[in-house]
Amino acid sequence: MKIALVMTVKNEARLLRQNLLYHLGIGIDRVFVYFDQTTDDGKETIEDLKNVVAQNSISSRKYQDKEFLKKFWENADEHHTARQCLNTYDAIQQCKQRGIDWLISLDADELFITENAGEQPLTAFFNESITKSYDIVQLPTLEVVNKKMAYTNVMAEETLFKKQKRFKSKFDQLYRKVFNPYTKEYTTTSYWLGHTMGKAAINVDREIIPYNVHRYELLDGNKPKKLVTGNILHYHLYDFEDFLKKYDNFKDHPDTFLSGNKINFLKSLWIKLVNDPSYDEIYLRNYFKNNILFQQKDLNELSKTRFFNVVKRKEEATINITKPKEILEGEDLG
Repeated sequence: MKIALVMTVKNEARLLRQNLLYHLGIGIDRVFVYFDQTTDDGKETIEDLKNVVAQNSISSRKYQDKEFLKKFWENADEHHTARQCLNTYDAIQQCKQRGIDWLISLDADELFITENAGEQPLTAFFNESITKSYDIVQLPTLEVVNKKMAYTNVMAEETLFKKQKRFKSKFDQLYRKVFNPYTKEYTTTSYWLGHTMGKAAINVDREIIPYNVHRYELLDGNKPKKLVTGNILHYHLYDFEDFLKKYDNFKDHPDTFLSGNKINFLKSLWIKLVNDPSYDEIYLRNYFKNNILFQQKDLNELSKTRFFNVVKRKEEATINITKPKEILEGEDLG
């Protein structure tokens, strides 16, 4: 069984090498990296790695003969997710040519991990029975708990992750208060700040096409047979520098998703804030610390209920995962 990985990246030099070394270390056979309007030295950081195919995002014209990809090539100039879907489709075609069985589609700030916090071997996760029975393996998200203002190599350092966004008991729910400097008001939001849709592994032998960056469909219109297992570790807004980079990258993006839905309030606020010359780096650093970073009081709430933080939670909010740290130990992370 051969397994590959595809990702589309923009200015991810801080994460890219550690991401690829981890995935190659767990047994991924091939990695397809598409650089999308990158201006940093990400390409140079991985040029010595074997079994990595690096190229720029494909031209929107390459698949204009494929009517079923029309919503992507029509919107590729404006939407980076459209380019990402075209890149994933392109990687599927390369996998077919190379005899690769499964393709995992991720972002540079995400790691794939097997069952039991990564202790399950890759060959057991993608076994013959699963390959015969399923078109897609859907990978739910675990989101990093960011405890430092600055990490050197976060994937080799941080081991604490949020398990889920919502809990059955109202006393177990976790919230953050986020300040809006434009209205001078606080907004109560979930402690979970990134996506919850997960990512997927694609059975290359099937005729599968992207629906969006999180979901896939069969070319004949039928619903794919899906197995939900494993996880994605999402290093979302893991430190202050990543906060600045992410929302600087987003400054020229449209305010809607490819679906037409508006981007959420926090994303819109932080794009505006990071790119507003009225707020200097000192202000933004303090803003990140007070609104996004998990300080000690926030960490205490992860293990106790909101009822005065003294009653033990019914549902665990976090999980400790050390597999990336184990794999990356001793590697040249640059």
